[in-house]
Amino acid sequence: MNDMTPTPGTGLMLPAGTDLAALFKDGAKIDPLIAMIETEVRAHVPDTSTNKGREAIKSLAYKVSRSKTALDEAGKALNEDARKQINLVDAARKNIRDRLDALRDEARAPLVAWEVAEAERQARDLLILDQLTNHGMTGHETSAAIVAKAGKIRDITLPPDFGGDRDVAEAARTATMQALRNMFSAAQVRETEAAELEKLRKEAAERAAADEAARIERERVEAERLAAERAELDRKDAAARAARQAEEEAARQKAEADRIEQARREAAEKAAAEAEARHQRELADAKRREEEAAQRERDRIAAEQRAEAEAQRKREESARIRNRVKREIAAALAALPQPLTPEAIAEALVAGGVPNCTVRF
Repeated sequence: MNDMTPTPGTGLMLPAGTDLAALFKDGAKIDPLIAMIETEVRAHVPDTSTNKGREAIKSLAYKVSRSKTALDEAGKALNEDARKQINLVDAARKNIRDRLDALRDEARAPLVAWEVAEAERQARDLLILDQLTNHGMTGHETSAAIVAKAGKIRDITLPPDFGGDRDVAEAARTATMQALRNMFSAAQVRETEAAELEKLRKEAAERAAADEAARIERERVEAERLAAERAELDRKDAAARAARQAEEEAARQKAEADRIEQARREAAEKAAAEAEARHQRELADAKRREEEAAQRERDRIAAEQRAEAEAQRKREESARIRNRVKREIAAALAALPQPLTPEAIAEALVAGGVPNCTVRF
């Protein structure tokens, strides 16, 4: 185990001939083996300056990984073998438990059935005894309800397999029946008293109803009397109101007539004033129109006079111009060689020798 020479051809850092399965069976051998691997790895002096040194580092790390894998696989194989054995043992144990539990239950079944039946019988007996002992009545029930309860208790039958003391059960029944008889007697007294009280209450109610009916009748008669008085008062009030309303209506109508008459007079006066004002405006308008017409006539005459004067001026100016033009033309013609001929006049006109005369071609 101390020889750390790698196993030939494996690249493992494990002693030659190491039984890996035996290592796991004796846990004390694992730690020394790992310690030896750690010692060898840490004894290596790494050299990263050369390729050979770097390859040596890689190889050393690879051997560590391979050794780890080999150890882990060996342990895993042992686990699988052990797990198979455990599964076989567990299956056998389960078969043992299931079959023997079933056999135990089979052997105990008659006793279990008897115990169940006995428990049910005891529960039934306790219920019967409770029913015979506790009637559940408070003493305030009616006699009919008490009789019904007594009948139920009387009809309870003890079964042949009743396991309790029958004498105790019957004594409980007797005591309960006696208690119910006492309650029945008290209930009868209570119901008799209640019936008498109800009778008295009914008679009192009838008397009260009669008194109430009489009171209602008296109140009705009084109400009718008061209603008649109120109706008479209302009639008188209505008549007085009608008279007042008639007087007020007459006064209102008179006031309205006076108002209408006053309004009519005021309207007539206003209409007369407006008519007079309108007449005065019409007179003023007529006078204004006459004055405007006279002014327009004067303006027309003046305009005609101005137009006539202007026309006269224009006629005189035109005559003056014509005379001047004729003199100038006559002078120009007189200046032409004599005797004048049409050809000579035409030549003079074309040549522009005649003033105020223009020939255009």
